Amino acid sequence: MFKYLATSLALGLYACGGSVDRSQLEGHYEQSTAAEAEAFRGQQRIPAEYAQSQGVILSQTLLTNYGREDLVKAVLDSGVPQVWIVVPKGSNASLQSGTFSRLRTLLGSQVAKVKLIPQKDGGGLTVWARDWSPLGALAQDGSVRLLDLNYYPSRPADDATSRALAEQAGLSRVSLPVYNEGGNFMTNQQGTCLMTTRVTDANSEVFKNGDMVLDAEGVSTYYKDFGGCRQLHIFPRMPTEKTGHIDMWAKFLDDKTVIVNQLSEETLATARGSSARAFADRIHDYLEERAQDIENLGLKVVRIPMPLPSPGFFRSYTNSLLANGTAIVPQYLNTDVDDSELLSAYEGEVKKAYQSAGFRWSPIPSDELIATGGAVHCVTMQVPAAR
Repeated sequence: MFKYLATSLALGLYACGGSVDRSQLEGHYEQSTAAEAEAFRGQQRIPAEYAQSQGVILSQTLLTNYGREDLVKAVLDSGVPQVWIVVPKGSNASLQSGTFSRLRTLLGSQVAKVKLIPQKDGGGLTVWARDWSPLGALAQDGSVRLLDLNYYPSRPADDATSRALAEQAGLSRVSLPVYNEGGNFMTNQQGTCLMTTRVTDANSEVFKNGDMVLDAEGVSTYYKDFGGCRQLHIFPRMPTEKTGHIDMWAKFLDDKTVIVNQLSEETLATARGSSARAFADRIHDYLEERAQDIENLGLKVVRIPMPLPSPGFFRSYTNSLLANGTAIVPQYLNTDVDDSELLSAYEGEVKKAYQSAGFRWSPIPSDELIATGGAVHCVTMQVPAAR
């Protein structure tokens, strides 16, 4: 059985390669320095996703490539007062342009709550707003700060989102030298933070000049000192699932409750062929181990259905957005899958789990998105409301 990695939260930085003088570990800070970041140590915390949000970040690509204007409407219908849509630098995009005609029609007067954020750097934008957006945090005075982690060096336009949003939304930005995507982080309001070994994979080598090599303890220190994590637990990543993100199989619903995917015997029985069944059994065992690990932390685990996975294809109902009391949840409608006859039953169980936790239910068709590696959570990032 795999064991999760419970990391230390000792003070001080830790980098692999003990021969390197700590004083030389300046780190890769985006248009910032370690000295500038130091002023923010211990001064803010990342709130839970289910706390109140003042806005949600999306990418223009969600509309132009996937036609998911309905997701923008679902966010605004939840009561979130602002949607920021990130657009490419130099695109001269306007909400009155043809690019957003379908959005204007669908939203009506609510389109006034949408603001376009042009990128700071040139290059194409991906749809994965969860991963390249900043993590919103609350300062001790209740104001909002944006924690800017590093994203892939090959994606400078995406990585620049935090700077663009900070400048155009009037929010302060704290650059941190840690690589991690937003889909691989979740927390409750008590500072219990969860992620997978995707984070240690991402920080295990130098990608560009200035990068530090950080192990679990080094990563943990940054999340404690700058994000308010009181304890951080790093679990093994799901086998063969390419993102490695925790949002593909688990989610906090409140301070004590985590939903975790489960492959039922009925679902496993739909696998066609011995290799397909062996693969599904492997994912089943992984999920059982992770559910037990989370229970061992003293948290309540609620199991929800996971549709039958196959290598490179993982449908998940934990990949949702909790927006001001509404659960915006992926809906899978493709009938060309082995377990298609179970989809309605899956959705009924998932709906019951979210509603039992007090959330309103808002499904978003996500077959096309999930085929490329993510769903509702992966394409949205909430920004907390100031206190």
